[in-house]
Amino acid sequence: MFAIVLLLVAACASYYYTFVVRVRYARDIPSAKPCYPLIGNGLSFMEKSPVKLFENVVRPFTQFDRWFKVWLGPQLMLCTSHPVLAECVLSHPKCLEKPFFYSFVQLENGILTRKYQNWKRYRKVLSPAFSTSNVTNALPLFESCAENLMCKLQSALVNDSIVSLAPLLSECMLNMIFSTTMGANVVEEQEAKNILKNLDILFQMISARAINAVHHYDWLYRHTGNFLIESCSRAECYRVVDKVLASRRSALANESYETIESPAMLDRLIAVKEDGPLTDAEIVQNIYSIVGAGNDTTAHSLGHTCLFLAMHPAVQRRLYQELCNVFHHIDEPITEGKLKQLSYMECVIKESLRLAPPGATVAREAQEDLLIEGQFIPRGTTVVVSLFALHRRKDFWGDDAAHFNPDRFLSERSNNRPACAFMPFNTGSRNCLGSRYAMQSMKVIMSMIVRKYKLYTELTMEQMRFRFDIALKQEHGYAVRLERRGESD
Repeated sequence: MFAIVLLLVAACASYYYTFVVRVRYARDIPSAKPCYPLIGNGLSFMEKSPVKLFENVVRPFTQFDRWFKVWLGPQLMLCTSHPVLAECVLSHPKCLEKPFFYSFVQLENGILTRKYQNWKRYRKVLSPAFSTSNVTNALPLFESCAENLMCKLQSALVNDSIVSLAPLLSECMLNMIFSTTMGANVVEEQEAKNILKNLDILFQMISARAINAVHHYDWLYRHTGNFLIESCSRAECYRVVDKVLASRRSALANESYETIESPAMLDRLIAVKEDGPLTDAEIVQNIYSIVGAGNDTTAHSLGHTCLFLAMHPAVQRRLYQELCNVFHHIDEPITEGKLKQLSYMECVIKESLRLAPPGATVAREAQEDLLIEGQFIPRGTTVVVSLFALHRRKDFWGDDAAHFNPDRFLSERSNNRPACAFMPFNTGSRNCLGSRYAMQSMKVIMSMIVRKYKLYTELTMEQMRFRFDIALKQEHGYAVRLERRGESD
């Protein structure tokens, strides 16, 4: 009897500390509803449908102006979609760690999820590969991969004018990223399809785990079906990168140039000598971080841009006219100078990224006690920012914030808008390393698609359904009807 009483006292003390004492700082912050004892907001995040789950996650961000709190079991998270608060958090020098659920990606030796001190080393090594000069030098490779995409689009049109863009765009981006990270086009078509299939499965499993408080515990998660599926998909993806690493090491051993001068990221990682060479695990996981994140985000951003253009014929015509003014014939090479002239293309892509930011939600963990805009945030607190909701706030973007209108990004309309209202690639020290790469590759691919095809769809803005995933995706893909342009267009 005494043991039972002691156990009950311990349980009550633990409950009081976890749900009262430890989170006293947040007692005046409103909570997302519904919220229940012990499980918190957990029921809202146990939806089986990825679409419904996405809607449940985004909804509270649209209901609260500034801070609100969410309970995932015993874990309290502060959340916001306010641009000023988001910028303060993401740019704060003491709020640079990634929260615990980023570890579910299992790339602890990669740039995406590594602890801040080690992350700085990886950033220093990889940053030159994404410099302006290296991205410019990669334009011929971008164009070659885009031309291969055009051939596949043409083949797909033989039997049907309706084309599912998702697999073709993903394959194009995978070849593009593998070529620039590895230094050569090393992925065969069937192997590329296998990687893409397993990446998609892997990201779905990781996303589902992050939102399920019960699966946060490794000893429980290992006994689930999701764990088995995730492990198999991860092994398939790693197999390719391991093979390429071995091949590249062998090739570099017989080359005379300094690998640090190579634009290929793999060569740079192999050549690191400062503070000691990187281990194979560090090299593979950094390459995998870039390939996995870069392919998924950029390919689906391209898909969203194509859909938005297909839904808005007037915008598409205006973009095509700009392309005709810059490129005087269909096979004219794409250069840095030509891309700089595509000002309306820039507006179109930015508006697409506003409505469909590739990383819809980002999170940080406070490394020390912070005071942000008057709100005390203790060390270890997880702060979540919804870029999806932030980009659709009517107080910053107007009453038509949910509509697609590239003119928002014309200079005369952007001057008085706070820069923090638009952050598709995140902001602060841990922002997206490949943002310039992503923008230039999107411009190359979109310029070739729009110059050669008219895009149509019966889908409307209201019918778009996003699904909960690591990268923002459409539930039903990106099916469009393509019509080859004639000389009179």
